[in-house]
Amino acid sequence: MLEKYEESMQDLKQELITLGIAIEQAINKTWKALETLDPVLADEIYRGDDAIDELVRDCMRKDLNISMMQSPVASDWRELMATLKILSDLERIGDHCADISHYVLHLKKADHPVPMPAGIKEMYAVMSSMVADVLDFYKGKESSQAELMKDKDDIVDQAFNQLMEEISADMTKDAADSRQYVAYVLIVKYIERMADHANNIAEWIIYREKNEIHI
Repeated sequence: MLEKYEESMQDLKQELITLGIAIEQAINKTWKALETLDPVLADEIYRGDDAIDELVRDCMRKDLNISMMQSPVASDWRELMATLKILSDLERIGDHCADISHYVLHLKKADHPVPMPAGIKEMYAVMSSMVADVLDFYKGKESSQAELMKDKDDIVDQAFNQLMEEISADMTKDAADSRQYVAYVLIVKYIERMADHANNIAEWIIYREKNEIHI
């Protein structure tokens, strides 16, 4: 029975790692689609969100099955509960990749595309590094660094505020292209939310390791 239990826990962890790889690939592809306004790639990302959602559901089913059927010990209860929360945040990150891709398709249709606001590239890079880091923490990398995710999240928040001001100013000067600027406002908001979800994952990893909740 113990061997089966440990096997189930390891299987769940491996599936979440597989999900994490899919999420990182979606994030990388989303940036490429946004940077180049590639409609084919954007459509691939948008349609691929269903596969990510299915991976999330599979992990959730395994987590709940272990919780209900295999009597986990206290530390494993924490891991199982943290995993459910992490899965929810990963699902939202995947959803936001699809959301951004949706607006890439809209931007591509513009007759006279406006330049992408310069600060988006740096903001996206910080967010992407946060997701990569927390997935490494989940896999067992020294998780004491997870507490630094809040600092990176603050950087993303500052970039968000700055970009909102810049895009608003550009929209005022160029009202004819306001729909494109609105699309960029929404894209920036999705990036900010992705960073928030990465920070949430870091908090749940701290809970798993230290039995401390900071959220």
